[in-house]
Amino acid sequence: MNPFPHRYLPAIPLLVAIFGLGLNVGAETAPSTATTILPEVVVTPSAQTDFSLGTSTYNLSRSQIETIAQGSNSTFNQVLLRAPGVSQDSVGQVHFREEDPYYQYYINGILLPRTINGFGQDVDTRFVDSVSLKVGALPAQYAWGNYGIISVQAKTGASLQGDEVSYYGGSYDTSHVGISSGRSSGNTDYYFNGSYLQDSLGIENPTSSARAIHDNTDQYKAFGYVSQKLTDTSSLIFIFSGSHAKFQIPNNPDQTSVLEFGEDFPVANSSLLNETQTEQSYYGVAAYKQTIGDLSFQIAQVNRYSSVLFNPDENGDLYFNGVASRVFRDIMTNGVQGDFTYQAGDAHTIRGGLLFDTEATRDHNTVAVFAADDVDPDSGQIIADEPPFTIEDDHFKRGYDSTLYLQDEWKISDRLTLNFGGRFDQVDAYVHENQLSPRISAVYQASGNTAFHAGYARYFIPPPLENVSPTSVSEFDDTTNAADQDTDDPVKCERSSYFDAGVIHNFSPEFTVGLDGYYKRATNQIDDGQFGAANITSPYNYAKATIYGGEVSATYTKGGFSAYGNFAAAQTWATDIISSEFEFDSDELAYIATHNVHLDQTQFYTSSAGASYTWRQTTVHADVIYGSGMRDGFANTGTLPAYHPVNLGLEYRFKFSDSGEATLRFDVTNVFDQSYELNDGTGIGVGAPRFGARRGLYAGISSAF
Repeated sequence: MNPFPHRYLPAIPLLVAIFGLGLNVGAETAPSTATTILPEVVVTPSAQTDFSLGTSTYNLSRSQIETIAQGSNSTFNQVLLRAPGVSQDSVGQVHFREEDPYYQYYINGILLPRTINGFGQDVDTRFVDSVSLKVGALPAQYAWGNYGIISVQAKTGASLQGDEVSYYGGSYDTSHVGISSGRSSGNTDYYFNGSYLQDSLGIENPTSSARAIHDNTDQYKAFGYVSQKLTDTSSLIFIFSGSHAKFQIPNNPDQTSVLEFGEDFPVANSSLLNETQTEQSYYGVAAYKQTIGDLSFQIAQVNRYSSVLFNPDENGDLYFNGVASRVFRDIMTNGVQGDFTYQAGDAHTIRGGLLFDTEATRDHNTVAVFAADDVDPDSGQIIADEPPFTIEDDHFKRGYDSTLYLQDEWKISDRLTLNFGGRFDQVDAYVHENQLSPRISAVYQASGNTAFHAGYARYFIPPPLENVSPTSVSEFDDTTNAADQDTDDPVKCERSSYFDAGVIHNFSPEFTVGLDGYYKRATNQIDDGQFGAANITSPYNYAKATIYGGEVSATYTKGGFSAYGNFAAAQTWATDIISSEFEFDSDELAYIATHNVHLDQTQFYTSSAGASYTWRQTTVHADVIYGSGMRDGFANTGTLPAYHPVNLGLEYRFKFSDSGEATLRFDVTNVFDQSYELNDGTGIGVGAPRFGARRGLYAGISSAF
């Protein structure tokens, strides 16, 4: 088929960062007090052309976030789903243009190191003031633009100038408490946010029932920001964040075992299993920025620690799967970043930067298995006559990433802007690879209402060290955890060519429409899957892949009424898995080697739409998310049914004193109680069935004073 057409390390290294300020790559440098290293983000509800980047950018303001389902009480991935070409997956993942969730986060212009994929969210929506999403053929300052750039501007003390407390609760035993405090006085600005969430739908339900079994979660999060102005043109910034979350793994009743047991082994009930997963993530940032004449620069140190601990139900997991794995994985990253901007006359804006970081990751796995010497000739089941035994599977790896980039934004005329440059990336970890990547893009302002953009980017994406599974495959030969084959080629760096073009047109001051198309050809395409009981995805490579599609977005705002709509169509093809082959069944692996298959996250049609109306102190809003269904079945040859949950909400704001204001909020999610499946447990690298949440009723109050 033609594919075209010891355990917890301190992770708030602020003192170290003060003395270790360095330089960084690809960071979107925050505005200084005199000039801006990157153009100031214009917050609109629609896609727009960013003249310095030559690509489409989608922005959401604080007020717009509040008009989606559950507002600031929603998970951050729900915010992202309101952007064009963003589709939802299970366990809190979203996909930009059908790519896996290896997108990059910037917080106040600082690039965050990656964290181990789990159920939790990198960003707490409550501290977000605005968010800018970028994807496509981005300039040299961004490394992984095809996977997605998420630039978050946090709230500041100046925006709050006081304190705020909130409570939100309702269906699924939800109880969400938050507290914020911020002030701006003289040369100092600070903001702090803390929250606690408890509910009984921590992970998607593996069944279509209204309530999941064994699905409680407790999540604690904190975020802080301090800015100290040193002079009129320089300042020092500190950012810190911490999260600790515990999840019960929901149970799927009426499961049967793949083994046959002797009389002494206790029979398990799949609805009574007790698996849990605990996730932690902490980061600390210290940054210095200054403007000297036409030169602006920012230097920063960023440290991050994250860990995942999966505890099995040993008896039950052995009974149903023949293997019970206790999995602990963590990673510590220390990096220095830096960017500069030099205004070389009226026509040229030169940007450059570099990054260096080191990562250290550990895996400590204790795996209980049975010997697999006997197979029942009639049923094909393994006969487990002997008691289980334990295999320790431990690994440690240190990796290094280094990058530098240089680009020129050349304003050729009042209508035409060209951005060209390149970046050099090198990785030394499980693989040792590098690449020089050229980038070029152009923006043409055809009129005051119409702008065209087009670009080309060469991308180089290392496999995420924190998710690479370095299992000792041969250690499990002749056990119930044995692979079909022992082939385990290392995960390689993805290399791709990316083309993107689009247009933005304002039909009127109230009505804007954007259209964008893209095409990607890749070698060593990175994809990932869940191959064990722990929800830690592991990457692998396809030899070749093609991804292409188009997006349209529209917004209308007039008076108290605003509305938006997004629609995207996309297609993916990939062939021949060439790394981590032991994770796959041999027949599926052989099929993929000779056929083009869809990536498991492929959803041909994705759409979102919403509207809100504000009258005096009251706002009513509604939105809907539509997906045509992701892939399932052998080698992703099937498609799940479409889904379209509708959400409604209402907010009422009132003053209770001269300086105090409160907001009452009511939400109904999935109004029509649609039962829909995000994954059915089949497909390439899909670990378990997951259903979207059923109808929920929620109410909350927040008070600022």
